[in-house]
Amino acid sequence: MTDPYRRTPAPGTYVDPNAETIGKPLPVVTRSGVARTLLWVVLVISVVGNMVASYTASTPLHLACGAVTALCLTALIVQGLRGRR
Repeated sequence: MTDPYRRTPAPGTYVDPNAETIGKPLPVVTRSGVARTLLWVVLVISVVGNMVASYTASTPLHLACGAVTALCLTALIVQGLRGRR
């Protein structure tokens, strides 16, 4: 049983000396959060690659980057719509 009057935080809690966070739980990292972050990173890289390929006129690279961009956007939209439920 935890003591509500104790001055030290419970195990597993993060203590930020500059804020009022004593006793608040650590943020939880979920699979969907990691997937969303990776999708955004891949999206940005593919958009930049698509822009570079459009200036260098490399058609296969341009098409590949465009396909990756479309897939990332689709996955992010699907993930966003599923998160509303």
